[in-house]
Amino acid sequence: MAFDVDLPFDAEFDDILRERRIETVFQPVVSLEDRRPVGYEAFARGPEGRFRSPAALFAAAAEVGRSVELDELCARLATTAFRRARMPGLALFVNLNPDTISATGSDDGVAPAYADLMSESDVVMEITEKAVTRRPAGLLDAVLQARRKTARIALDDIGVDPASLAAMPLINPDVIKLDRTIIQSASPDSHVINAVLEDARKRGAQIVAEGVETDEHVEVARSLGATLGQGWLFGRPGPLPTTIHLSDQRLARVAPRAVAKATPYDVLARTEPVERVTEAQLAALCAAVENEAATAPAPAILVVNVGDLRYLRDDSLLGHIFVASRGIEVFLLGYGVPFTPGGRVRGIPLDARDPLRDERATLLVGSHYGSGVFARRHRGGADFDAGTSHEWDRVVEATLPLVSRMKNEIDARAARVEDGTKVRLTPYVETQER
Repeated sequence: MAFDVDLPFDAEFDDILRERRIETVFQPVVSLEDRRPVGYEAFARGPEGRFRSPAALFAAAAEVGRSVELDELCARLATTAFRRARMPGLALFVNLNPDTISATGSDDGVAPAYADLMSESDVVMEITEKAVTRRPAGLLDAVLQARRKTARIALDDIGVDPASLAAMPLINPDVIKLDRTIIQSASPDSHVINAVLEDARKRGAQIVAEGVETDEHVEVARSLGATLGQGWLFGRPGPLPTTIHLSDQRLARVAPRAVAKATPYDVLARTEPVERVTEAQLAALCAAVENEAATAPAPAILVVNVGDLRYLRDDSLLGHIFVASRGIEVFLLGYGVPFTPGGRVRGIPLDARDPLRDERATLLVGSHYGSGVFARRHRGGADFDAGTSHEWDRVVEATLPLVSRMKNEIDARAARVEDGTKVRLTPYVETQER
């Protein structure tokens, strides 16, 4: 007599990885003009059973601490299948997991399999707004390295979370993917659409409409500025076809932003007037930007450098917490600043020797607007040399050096684990197919 025995959770997942029981499927991304593919997006599925769905598969990997292994296995399987299909001119769209982009064991900052493929094919790395807020420093490093290896960058899930609009200036994507909820809605959010169109127009990015299932959806997508589409109307996820008629349309490539190895003061003082102010006057200038953030009509990112925790006033922290409660992503930098200063505010502790300790900055970045105050302590005194800027591009440029310094809580906690301090992390899980 035979019995079916359910393996323990860890053992079953271990078998999946050891036996490489991952199915890779591909869905076309097509030109809305000729309805022929410009590339294919790779998704991963587990074997039949409780790990079949991508959400369950990647949640299980995070639960047992094996996300890196699963990501790299998926990368290897996807690139191997794509190579075997021998389809020159087509792009491979792949997803970046924000929890593992800096832990691939490669100096490239991206999975080695993808890095290898970039030398012979177009690769589009898809990221979400969650990656910007969870791993800002690691993400920007990965984006820069991927672009150096010719990859394009796509910002995914636009429309799901309003904060994704604020992430666009920092990522500077080549491709913007409108979520299916936008395309299939009877009344799409005009604010989201206007922000996306404005960003795409400024930088020459392409818009992909996801969730296209009917001819009516195609017309909606075109009316929203999309030139590319993805959805069941053009093909469901499955094996790569044996013959493909490549579209005449080519993917856009946006000039990447340079991340200056500098401070906001270094960046903005080159073009903006600077004057000597007292600490009270500087506080008033910063408060004006924070008030603007509190009443911002659209999602934004507020980055505040106080230099040192001892300079952070209780009323200022309460203001940051209030701004964060309104949906603005707030990052607070300073020597001695904790990872969780309060509310939804993200704390970013500075190194004791970081030159930012002698500076102050309050920078507000939206999808198409920006304001900022920058200051450096006046030599030999208690006053500051300070200035302001309302030029969107300049404020974004000044914000990037701060974001690139951010060592997120997951990185820091991982270091504590290496030191012997046991910490449980909350896993990040993609909810849609990868």
